[in-house]
Amino acid sequence: MNKSYYFENKYKKWSITAVTLIIAGLWCWYMLWASSLSHKTILKKSIPEWLTYISFSILMGSFSFIYAFYRRTFNKTLKYLSNAFLGGFSLGLLLSLNCYDVYVYLFPDNIIGYESEYEVVFPGPSRGKHGHCEAGIWIKDQNTTRWIQLCTNKEYLRSHRKQGMTGVWVTARVNKIGTYIVNYEFIYR
Repeated sequence: MNKSYYFENKYKKWSITAVTLIIAGLWCWYMLWASSLSHKTILKKSIPEWLTYISFSILMGSFSFIYAFYRRTFNKTLKYLSNAFLGGFSLGLLLSLNCYDVYVYLFPDNIIGYESEYEVVFPGPSRGKHGHCEAGIWIKDQNTTRWIQLCTNKEYLRSHRKQGMTGVWVTARVNKIGTYIVNYEFIYR
């Protein structure tokens, strides 16, 4: 056995593994980042969010199905083709999730400030496995005319909200499809 071939082959396997792990790690980081953006993003009612996700997933699944069908293999069973479709569908769904939230955050037309009404509720919004936030604050967005519930806690409310503060000053990144809430401060109206 040729030793140089053995080391070249081993180096190639390690390189492919390292690149795959780096890409998977970056993808996980992106999904966590995009998911955190969605907690402060409000889309307009006219945005067909889930229709876009499902349509893109079906398109990717169809491409995978067609690729598997025209591939020169002898394993063109229904199970093989359906697995190809489901794999493409899943990839399409992962690629398209939170794309509108990321677009609103990365490409704002304006950064605006406005006064809004608010309401504090206990407990706050759900955060998946971590349960609920200690408190939540509902803010009415000026750009989308929709309400969003943001996560907060009692300590923040105690230190920043004084008696008689009946409004909030909201700083937001806005564009044609939605709003990303950057910051809010309690104010006297």
